[in-house]
Amino acid sequence: MKPLETFLHSDKKYVAIMVLCFLYGGYSIISFALQSYTLIWRTEIIGFPFEGRFDDGSRKPFDANQLRANDTNESSAAIGQQPRDPLAGLLSPVSLSWLFGGLISILAGLSIWNLIRKREIKKIKQETANNLLLPDERKVIDALKKSDFEMAQAKLARETGLSKVQVHRAVKRLEAKGVLEKHSYGLTNKIILKKELFD
Repeated sequence: MKPLETFLHSDKKYVAIMVLCFLYGGYSIISFALQSYTLIWRTEIIGFPFEGRFDDGSRKPFDANQLRANDTNESSAAIGQQPRDPLAGLLSPVSLSWLFGGLISILAGLSIWNLIRKREIKKIKQETANNLLLPDERKVIDALKKSDFEMAQAKLARETGLSKVQVHRAVKRLEAKGVLEKHSYGLTNKIILKKELFD
């Protein structure tokens, strides 16, 4: 598989994992929010604003506390347990796992998105740099890549097939662009390509 195809294929995997992280994170946080709403404001979900009418025909106000107490006592009696505290429900392992699992998934999705963005920016920079390179500059960079990103300038002339003057000029231009560094190395110079720009 070619390097570009490998890059695109791996990016598709990252995008799929990122989407799954966001979906799971959103689902978990929404589930936690719904459970919180159910436990704390349960009477609003039940939706009985009035429990009857007075003798004159006016509506009798709904006693939320009474219904909550009756409903909780009936359900608790049916299963032989004490009424459940809403706070205990929110702090239960299941609720906390929804909350923290959702937050961790969203953070993971954001991290993957940031990674994909950095890779795309780096790829664009490399393509732009390659398009702006002259043929002799490209030969120098290719030779340095093959030799573990560093080489003596005299050897660089032999490897590229360029003259010493052409190599000298190409190295000078690339050094001005910040692509490589030149250090004294005996009677010649050691040329070091910046690895972080071409990994």
